[in-house]
Amino acid sequence: MNILITLCLSFAIFALIIWGLMHMRTPRFRMERAQFQQGLEDVIAGQADDNEWRVLISYPMRHDPPLEQLRLACIKIEEEEYTGSPPYLFTDAGLQQLRDVRERLLALPPQNEAE
Repeated sequence: MNILITLCLSFAIFALIIWGLMHMRTPRFRMERAQFQQGLEDVIAGQADDNEWRVLISYPMRHDPPLEQLRLACIKIEEEEYTGSPPYLFTDAGLQQLRDVRERLLALPPQNEAE
């Protein structure tokens, strides 16, 4: 009798763990426009390090196509103008191009919350 109870309890606990794992969502990082803008401003002001720049451009922004286009523009700027030396991670031309990206970001129409 004890063996049957132990087996049933073990099965129930195992089933509960499997059910919990099946319904668990993976964590997602979602950068919003305000965060992207702040990151750009930090890079332009020389207050960001290489890690902060990597976070800014590394995650695709599928939730906001215009923001994704700006991220891709930043990657192109990085390919040509990135120095990586603090405090300014970019050449003067690169910083100006990042200022232009920031202006394009500020000119975007507000994002719908329903999307």
